[in-house]
Amino acid sequence: MDLAPRPRHATFTPTQETRFYFRPCRDANDEIVSEYFRCRCGTARKQTCRNGYSNLMQHVRREHPDYEVVMLTASTAETDSLLNYVRRSALNVFGWIDWIIKNGLPLHFCKNPAARRYSNLDPICVETLQRAMESLTRSVERYIAAEMPERVGFILDGWSHASEHFVAVFACYEVDGVMKTPLLCMAPLLNDPDEDLSARGHLAGMQPRDYGKQLSDCSFVVGDNCAVNRLLATLMGVPLVGCASHRLNRAVQVDMEQYEDDLACDQALMMLLRTLKQSAKLRLKTSLRPVIRQDTRWSSTFSTVHRYFKLLEHLDPTDDAIVDVLPAPPCNKRLLSLLKDLKKVESVPKALQGASVTLLDVRVWFDGLIAVKPHYARFLGEFFFIIIYGINAQIYELIYLCDTGTRADIVHNPDFESESVRVIGGSPWLTRAEKEALQPFRCVEEEPPSTKKDSSLADSKDEGSFVENLQKRRRLAAVEPRYDLLSCIPPTSKTLLKGSLALPGRRTGKSATVCSLSHWKWCYSCCQSGEYWTAQTVDEATR
Repeated sequence: MDLAPRPRHATFTPTQETRFYFRPCRDANDEIVSEYFRCRCGTARKQTCRNGYSNLMQHVRREHPDYEVVMLTASTAETDSLLNYVRRSALNVFGWIDWIIKNGLPLHFCKNPAARRYSNLDPICVETLQRAMESLTRSVERYIAAEMPERVGFILDGWSHASEHFVAVFACYEVDGVMKTPLLCMAPLLNDPDEDLSARGHLAGMQPRDYGKQLSDCSFVVGDNCAVNRLLATLMGVPLVGCASHRLNRAVQVDMEQYEDDLACDQALMMLLRTLKQSAKLRLKTSLRPVIRQDTRWSSTFSTVHRYFKLLEHLDPTDDAIVDVLPAPPCNKRLLSLLKDLKKVESVPKALQGASVTLLDVRVWFDGLIAVKPHYARFLGEFFFIIIYGINAQIYELIYLCDTGTRADIVHNPDFESESVRVIGGSPWLTRAEKEALQPFRCVEEEPPSTKKDSSLADSKDEGSFVENLQKRRRLAAVEPRYDLLSCIPPTSKTLLKGSLALPGRRTGKSATVCSLSHWKWCYSCCQSGEYWTAQTVDEATR
């Protein structure tokens, strides 16, 4: 007899949930209105005494499905429960860290007199905050180490702040079908001239110590298509997935070389419009401001050309101050043609920043750009999709890749990228060399018992011809392999850089850098995902 499963015991009672989310409504005289309650989200609900909490609980279940997670992170006084008991001192530290880190404030903000005056948090010094962050860093590292699977990938990216240069290493893996990209380490600043603090040396020393991983556990590397990253991937013996945004930027930069003279005229005009006198004239006609072009980012070229045509109708061609730098009509015609071309490309880098973008998506978008601009194949490669319809009077859709022989020289391992795209696209045709290249990503699966049973029956069965028995064994042995990590390989590392740009700006004083780079690592981890830290984590780490 099958028994019905026992329902899961509720973490909080209806009384605790309604008291946490609802407060009695008040009238204009600050008097409580009976039977009316207002939720934290601003919704007012009526609840009579004889019906318990049914109406209020219905709102909580529908509008706040994550109520258990929210209540577990709240204090004991708010929830009237001891499940998430946290010391008051730890809750105070958690409040300061949550306030400072998530809002991009400097660490010395906790010493601000106005912050201490208008906050209900107890005063705290920078040294206490730093010690708490150091303890939390180790706790987060242990959490990530326990979560990381056997095979992972690395994502390399760097940036500069003022005269300081940074290189960050992220991990890339899947947990229950969800891609995780936690920050593992950052290359420290160079203190001694002969000190080896490269990303490779730091990664080799950090992995076994903090995460129990070796470089041999790495399956792929994602980074810019530069010589250093190519050498690093070659020494590690893993494929380098070149940053798609970097490849697209190189292609567009080369394409814009023929418009350099026209762009120089546009830049000179924009610089003149930013002066005090011309800016005052322009302010009387429109609220739009001039945009300056940056040489390192082609998106700024699109912005400045687009803004130029927006401002052109507000400019006076008889003004002697700007007539010398105002582009001529032939120049405007060429800039308008450039703007139309850039509009086609503009949507691609924006789409590359998506969280669920795969190598297959990038290949489709790049093939579309190559179809419009064939000279982009120098940086974007050239593969085409062939779709076949109608096989044996039935409708099938079969998608596979056909290599036309033109490949981008900038790609480190074009075979791996094309093979990954084929597997993600569901193509069953892989050569022996391609299967060998994807062997590190292949899932190790046990043979199902039914297959073993059918195989033994085929061996013992004497009926049928010799060829039929061989064909049957072949069909039983033909099992399509599955590959891990291919669908979660990010095509670009620029999405991870967004959260890191603000980290070097956190200071403890006028010129002192925040405690250590390990603090930045934890800062980015907590800003990137709230699952790595809670008030209970702070309580356990600061005991």
